[in-house]
Order: sequence, then structure tokens, then C-alpha cells
Amino acid sequence: MNTPEHIQKILEDNRRKLLALNPEDRFIRFYETDKPYGCFSNFAKYPIVLKSKAWATTEHYFQAQKFAGTEHEEEVRLAGTPMETARLGRDRSKPLRSDWEECKVEVMREALMAKVEQHPAIKSILLSTGDCTLVEHTANDAYWGDGGNGQGGNMLGKLLMEIRNGLDEYVPEFLLPQWIVYPEIEPFSIGWRMGYGEDYLMHLWEWREQQSPEALKEYDAYFTPPEEWAEAERIQEEYRTKNKDQD
Repeated sequence: MNTPEHIQKILEDNRRKLLALNPEDRFIRFYETDKPYGCFSNFAKYPIVLKSKAWATTEHYFQAQKFAGTEHEEEVRLAGTPMETARLGRDRSKPLRSDWEECKVEVMREALMAKVEQHPAIKSILLSTGDCTLVEHTANDAYWGDGGNGQGGNMLGKLLMEIRNGLDEYVPEFLLPQWIVYPEIEPFSIGWRMGYGEDYLMHLWEWREQQSPEALKEYDAYFTPPEEWAEAERIQEEYRTKNKDQD
């Protein structure tokens, strides 16, 4: 069935609007494990199984592989916390394997792939980021992270995107909240009930319905609404509750 001409124009206007957005709006930055998308951190407590052994976090596996085949590998694997395993892995009094610089990216890729494959929630959250740029945002690491100023290598973010884009279920689509895409439309404006605003909301709702509860939790925590939108949502919730009580 052919799309009516006026609907085509609305869809094209929306596409142009999305392309014109500040690219920074489509960056997802993560670091602390207790913050939105912190599950992507190697310190996040998602155990993996590799080499027929259990590893408390991807950080445990990565750091231990610096000493693969030695007694230090097991010492690092059994460390109590990700911070402790990182400290042990960075201890240069232990002999580092000779090929570490050549293989460290592949070791990290292996750990991240295991995390995604062995934890459906992580996989769904990763897939939900669509074509967004993922960035480990920290001044503490200019190789795996962005160096805190965007100038770092961001290798962790790049590997996560590589894995995401290679998943069979991957769809290169990510929809931003309506207040970012159309800041000129007020929360109760008629623009959300007709024209391009309505079209975008319908598309956004359909996209949200395809996401897992875990993915929506991260999304909603990351993209917090401005005060006027938060107030509008409170009013709408009160209205829905009142009408429900009257039914």
C-alpha cells in the first residue's frame, strides 16, 4: 500500500530533524557501575565462564590473562573485587606475558562477548542502543576510555559497538526522547497530537515496546526529562489515576 503524500512529508521531515541533531545527543557515556549503562563497565558484577572457569567480572578475566598459564592467573581470578583484581593485574612485579600488547584487544573482545552471550539482560541493553556511539567516559584511562576529554582511544566502547553491530538481532535504530528531538514543542502542545510531533511519538512508543524492561530502565535513567516534562508526566499520571478510580 502506498503511503499518502502528506504522511511521506511528515516522515521525511522527521528524518531530516534526526539527522540535524547534535551528534553528541546520540552518545551514551558510561563508567560508574551504579549509574545508567554502568552495566557496560568491566567492573559491573556480571560473572562469565571462560576456559572452563568462572570469573566474577570481565575485569577479573582480562587482568588474569596477563599472566595466563602461571600461578598469578589464578591469584587474580580469585581476587575479591574488580578493584583488587585490577590492582593485581597492574602489579609490574609480576612477569607480564610477552605477547600482551599484541593480544590484549582480543582478550577484551573475548570477555565482552562472553558477557553479552551469557547475560540476556546485557544483550538486550546493548542491542537497545541501536546506532548510538558508546563511550567509556573517564579521565583515568586514555586507551580503553576516552581520557575524560573525548581524545582517548575508547577501545572498550568500540569493542562493545563492534559486538553489538555483529549480533543477528541488531537493528541500527535508536530514538531519543521527544523533548530532545523537538524542544520547541511544549509538553501539552497540540503539536504532539497532530503532524510531525504525533508521528514521532507513535514511532517512539513502537520502538519502546520492542525494548526489554532492563533496557528501558537504563534509557529512562539516562535521559531524565527536564522539569516541565516531569511536571507534565506527573499531571498526566494523576489524571489517569483519577479516571481509573472513577471507572
